[in-house]
Amino acid sequence: MRLVSSICLALLVALFASVSVAQETATEGKTCTQCPSSKAMASSQECSGCPVSAAMAKLPKMTYKVGDEATCCSESAAALAKEHSKPIHFVVADKTFEDKQKAYTALVETTEKFVNAFVTPAKCEKSGKTSIAGKSCGCPVEAGKHAELVKKAVGEVKMTYVVGEEKCNCPTQAKAMAKDSDAKTTYVVAGKETCCNLEARLNLAKAKYAAAVKALASTEKKTETTSTDS
Repeated sequence: MRLVSSICLALLVALFASVSVAQETATEGKTCTQCPSSKAMASSQECSGCPVSAAMAKLPKMTYKVGDEATCCSESAAALAKEHSKPIHFVVADKTFEDKQKAYTALVETTEKFVNAFVTPAKCEKSGKTSIAGKSCGCPVEAGKHAELVKKAVGEVKMTYVVGEEKCNCPTQAKAMAKDSDAKTTYVVAGKETCCNLEARLNLAKAKYAAAVKALASTEKKTETTSTDS
């Protein structure tokens, strides 16, 4: 009886030890929670099969280089810079910048160009298919409907300007209001507020991109539902 008890005790100890090792291994394998790619992956996992989550991961990004080491996490870059006593270089669209402001400006401009191309219909002369918002279509009529749908969705995304307690949708008017009142301008896009014009432009481009993806995704969902019902 004592022998059986000893064996059971040994098995329990081994079981708890294996669980502990597994937990430690899982912890060691975690990536930085501040990393944009990690956040995108987490978002995709939370929304399995969500077209917007998948699409957002394809947008241009800023990465960091310290010496020969590269990372997509600003905190990791800062730690590397401190450890090796080397400056952080910023990479956007395969171009390296020493100045963060210039890199951020490049990120905004690159994202705007990317989104403009994404929402603009492009016909391939070879295949005859028209691509818009990541979808290709060989039927001109259907392609036209897709184009109108995307155009409408993108057109509904607006930037609102808040100067003091006054609001408007016109940048020229906002500039005049700010000059007259000497108050700062807050830019609002899809519920996101910022006092930085560059960040506002980036938020606007991302919001337009998401709206285009959602518009075509909703169409595909309706088509699938109709096909299932019939």
